[in-house]
Order: sequence, then C-alpha cells, then structure tokens
Amino acid sequence: MTELIFTTKDVANMLRVDKSTVKRWTDEGKLKCFRTPGGHRKFRAEDLSQFMAEYNYAVSPTDFSPRYASDESIIRGMIAHGEFNVLDSVCFSGAIKGSKDELVKLFSEAYRNGMTLPAIFDEIFRPTIKKISNLHQSGKLQAAEKQLALTTLANSVVLLSDVVTRRAPNGIEAICAMVENDLDDLELKALIILLESQGAEVLNLGAGCPADSIAQLAQIKQPHYVFLLASAPQQGDVIALEHQTIFGSLKTYGGKLIVGGAGYTSELLAHAIAGAYDRYCSTFKEFAGVHFAKANLKKGISS
Repeated sequence: MTELIFTTKDVANMLRVDKSTVKRWTDEGKLKCFRTPGGHRKFRAEDLSQFMAEYNYAVSPTDFSPRYASDESIIRGMIAHGEFNVLDSVCFSGAIKGSKDELVKLFSEAYRNGMTLPAIFDEIFRPTIKKISNLHQSGKLQAAEKQLALTTLANSVVLLSDVVTRRAPNGIEAICAMVENDLDDLELKALIILLESQGAEVLNLGAGCPADSIAQLAQIKQPHYVFLLASAPQQGDVIALEHQTIFGSLKTYGGKLIVGGAGYTSELLAHAIAGAYDRYCSTFKEFAGVHFAKANLKKGISS
C-alpha cells in the first residue's frame, strides 16, 4: 500500500503556521514524526490526522489530501488496514472547502471498495461532523464556514444514495424524525439511507415535527419502528413527555421506539426517559444491527 508521507513544509502549509512551529511541536512530543537518514522530519498522515483531531487544527482547504480520494488502490488499502482517520481527514478537508464533488467521490469510492454504509457513517461521516463542531466551538471556524461544511456533508451523503445497492423491499416500515426541538437532521439523512438500503420503507418527518404528530402518524401507519434522533443534549422534562407520547402510541400495537445521537446522554437514558424507549444505538452499526435482527418481524408482534 502507498503510505501518505508529508514534509515539514507540507504540514506548515496545511496548518497555516511557520515551519519552526511544526519543528517545536515535534520536539515537544505533540506531533509525531520520523527522520530520514539525512535528518529530515517526515510525517505520516495518520499521525497528522491524530494531531489535528486532538488540538482542533483546521487544514488549509487547498493543501490536504482530497486528491488521494480518487486513488482507488490507496482507498482500498486504507480500508483493509483500518486507517479511517486518513479518510475522515480527506472528508473534513472537502467539507470545509464546500466541495460536494470531492465528498461524493470519497464516499462512493469507499463504498465500492468494500466499506459498508455503517462503517462509512461511523468512521468518516461522524468524525468529520465532530471536527467541524469542535473547531466552531473553539472559535477556529466561523458560523458561515460551519454551515457551509455541514451543508456540503448533507448534500454529499444524500447523493451517495445514488450508488448504494438496495435490497428488495422486506416489509419493514419505519418513521424517522428528530426530537421536537432539534433542527440538525444531518445524521438522520444518513440513517434513512442506511435503512432504505436494507429494504425498509421509510417515512421521513425530518426536524421540527411535534411529538403529537409523530404519535398520530404512528397510529395511522402502524410502522414497525420509530427512529428518533437527538444531536444535542435535551431538557429531561421536555424529552420525557415527548417519549411518553410516542412510546405510548407505539405500544398500543407493538411498535418499537429506537433512539440515537449524541443528544441522548447517559443521564437521560437512565432516568428521564427510562422505560420509554426500546433501544438506544450509539453507532450506525448498532442501527443496522437492529434492522437486521428484526428483518422478519410482522407488525403487532414484539420480539
């Protein structure tokens, strides 16, 4: 496999600092490097990616490695060796540039070279969202830049559905929505693509749909599942009432309420909404596992 190696000048350009700063970071042990026989510092992509994630450094939009996203053999090797941190750095670079085409190509090539949808979403998509959020919170990314990056991610993941192989309909029906006061439906878009790729019929209520409306639609359609996501921490009393409304509607006919997202803290799960949901999924792999486990479930029959 071709390994991605960068010089001190490359790293300085990416992180918008002087070469002396890069050298100081290596001397202090913050940034790993190795030296050539001639004594020159060289940097592996995985070490650089780890440094950027730990210290919330943005890359220069023109310098990091989206060009590698078109190299099928490199992507295949990264997937085989589990070097997903390099791929999520490529994704991050494309997102902050607003380059939808680069992200679509990256996602598509990763999928075509054997990376599953849950892995793409867990190992590339989610880490990129986290990096963008961290940079914004630390003041290194302006609100408009954050919005551009997240919108680019959203558009790219939707376009990924064009290349995803879908199984034949399996009779599973699901309603997908964000919790009522959460307007960030980026991960919801990815979840819908995942469910539909497995043959499920999905009704997407998106963000901002009241709990009463979700419960009413569940009574009308009687789906096997309602998937409810929260991207940001929620007020316990508010989300408890929301869960009681939806969960109570589902229990009248045997439906399941599956929840996920960073907004579901351990405190919420253990106390505020305890007993008012069927399963919490912390990863897209776990979401996929719920779906696989219930592939033959008939409406009205619990398992």
